[in-house]
Amino acid sequence: MSIRWRSFASPAIALLALMSSAVGIVNQFTYDDKYVILLNPAAHDLHQWWRAFAQSYWPKDWGGDGYRPLTILAFKIESVIGGGSPIAFHAANILLYTIASLLVFALARRVLPVWAAWISAALFAVHPVHVEAVANVVGQSELLVAIVILSSTILYLRDRANGDLQPRTIAAISILYALGCFAKEHAIVLPAVLGIAELTVIHDPRPFGERFRKARPTYLLLTAIALAFVGVRSMVLADHGIGGFQPFVPFATLHISSGDRILTALGVVPEWVRLVFWPVHLSSEYGPPDIEIAQGFSVSQIPGFLLLLGILALAVLLRRRERTISFGIALACIALLPSSNFIVPAGIVLAERTLFLPSAGAMLAVGGLAVVMLDRVRARYGNKRSIIRVSWIALGVVLAAGVARSATRSTVWRDNDTLFRRAVIDAPLSYRAHYMLGAWHFENKRKREGEAEYRKALHLFPYDPFVSYNMAEQYRNFGLCGAALPLYRWTMSLDPKFPLGHTSYAMCLLDQGDFDEARAKALEAFRFGGDAKALLRIMFVVDSVRGGGRHG
Repeated sequence: MSIRWRSFASPAIALLALMSSAVGIVNQFTYDDKYVILLNPAAHDLHQWWRAFAQSYWPKDWGGDGYRPLTILAFKIESVIGGGSPIAFHAANILLYTIASLLVFALARRVLPVWAAWISAALFAVHPVHVEAVANVVGQSELLVAIVILSSTILYLRDRANGDLQPRTIAAISILYALGCFAKEHAIVLPAVLGIAELTVIHDPRPFGERFRKARPTYLLLTAIALAFVGVRSMVLADHGIGGFQPFVPFATLHISSGDRILTALGVVPEWVRLVFWPVHLSSEYGPPDIEIAQGFSVSQIPGFLLLLGILALAVLLRRRERTISFGIALACIALLPSSNFIVPAGIVLAERTLFLPSAGAMLAVGGLAVVMLDRVRARYGNKRSIIRVSWIALGVVLAAGVARSATRSTVWRDNDTLFRRAVIDAPLSYRAHYMLGAWHFENKRKREGEAEYRKALHLFPYDPFVSYNMAEQYRNFGLCGAALPLYRWTMSLDPKFPLGHTSYAMCLLDQGDFDEARAKALEAFRFGGDAKALLRIMFVVDSVRGGGRHG
């Protein structure tokens, strides 16, 4: 590669990232942006900014789970800079995406020839699976974590290429690690990423035991940071367990075991691989029945099991022969673990934004594979310029397709109307796609369309209490308590501890003349923090009717 070409390599990566993402600058706040940013006063200004470290990521009214204070702080700063306009938030995401793409190039250059490193970073910069993380503002936490882990790994490899870690590098990695954890909990995997780098791409003739003893203080320091983070997070999210999030709704309502959760994750493995290596079809929604929630072992999990086993075996077998490929595979697997449902229950079964950092590892493996292929072509055909020229043309076609797909996909996230309407096209068998579109229709007074989408959602997957509850609420609001009552009953049968709707349920029972059950449900609603004034009125009416009946 010529010196002149090298000088344009980094700007070309930045340009590809911008071409893939810049159209998103005009996007509005969509999906979770509405609740985490738009309707969340804690994300609007810098007044008492330190309180972010004592508050959940999601507002209390919307679950009160998750802990990402530095991401919330970033939103505060962007809100102040842009006066609350979504442009400032999207500009920040686009900038962070460009930085992440350049960091992938910098990391790849430490383990690959420059030309192969450029291929890895260029493919990363145009990858369509990144659109959700970049075009949707709340994806910013994924970008921040990726920047932290990529930067830390580059620093680690730089020092280890020349000897042991320097104190200033240890300090820098430690600070980055703390920042990453407080931006999003997924950064906690950094020590594992550095450990895998040590095992694969670090060339050190010393026995591994000696290397481990030398590095032990660094890893103990990182472990202490991780424990401190987990401790603080646990205090803030005392009601949400080690996962920190409410489990994926179908996991909870179907009462699946840890084993079934892992089997479900095995079933998702082929979809992860497809999205990383063939992201032609994208969706904002992945869930049942399109994705099967395991209820015991079935043949549908066999492809995922074999694929995962093959991927892990490949990483191990190539550890000495093709170190970069092994490292790339391991990075992808480790980065995916926190959201995979293999270790702890996540709040999702699959989301494209969680593949942002894993795709960096996958593209490193692709760069390593390109080196192997070129060596074999040269061994068989020599340095035939025609073959190399065709290869670069093919790469250009792939990059152009990636830019086009990413740019057009970014427009899907322009506003909620576009996003939710597109979701039922992209994922017609995902109940949540219809549920979200139905909620959007009701919010915009399109009652008939909203009812139709809610009905589709219930038909596809009747085990989400939020769907049946919200449909019951819509019927009650329009004076149709007869239609609402079966839905309230179904909601409470799915989850007897469901916190919402108890007062409304009692009111509808009263409306339909079921006085005994209305009184019983009113008493029950007090335990769930129901509207005391409304509940006392229900009980007063019931008692008055009963009293009148006895007197007569």
